[in-house]
Amino acid sequence: MDAVKIQLSPKEREMVQDPDIILTKNSAIKSIIEMFGAISRYETDYINENRLRLPPEVSKQSPKISRGEQYRELPWVMLDFPRVFDPGATLAIRHLFWWGNFFSVTIQVSGKFKDKVVKNIERSPQGTHLCVHPSPWEHHFGRDNYRLLTEFQPTELTRLAEINEYVKLALVLPVANYELAPSFLLKGFSSWMDLLKD
Repeated sequence: MDAVKIQLSPKEREMVQDPDIILTKNSAIKSIIEMFGAISRYETDYINENRLRLPPEVSKQSPKISRGEQYRELPWVMLDFPRVFDPGATLAIRHLFWWGNFFSVTIQVSGKFKDKVVKNIERSPQGTHLCVHPSPWEHHFGRDNYRLLTEFQPTELTRLAEINEYVKLALVLPVANYELAPSFLLKGFSSWMDLLKD
């Protein structure tokens, strides 16, 4: 019977008795999802207005918002648009809210999209980070995952682009600056789209 006894710390005991904690969290997540929905509508209009200068694949899939509870044990909300996951070429612009950490907007490319982004990488905005992790599916900004683009010599960039199947660039905004998130995400999106233009 001792094995099934539940031991909670004083803080845990206090929290499990307070439904407002979860209700407030759910309300905050709902607000983030609504913000991402509004952003996706703006971005759809942007792509339609710039269709002639962008790869045709960018408008084939509609925006997708998803959410979860366990990226490194914390909740998250994600908007992917555009999202192209073909066998020979990937293009995804990902907007991420990670609870307690940050908002980020990334572009992940492979194949022909990678070639175009690498060719135009000097157009990247100030504060751009380059992913150095072997997996493109990590999102944190630890040194083992991202480094500032300005830390790389041109020859290093060329070598990384040659040996990696993908290139992933990111901008980050601390979650404490929540009020700046909509303009930050939209500006990041347009910056990444600029790398894809002819």
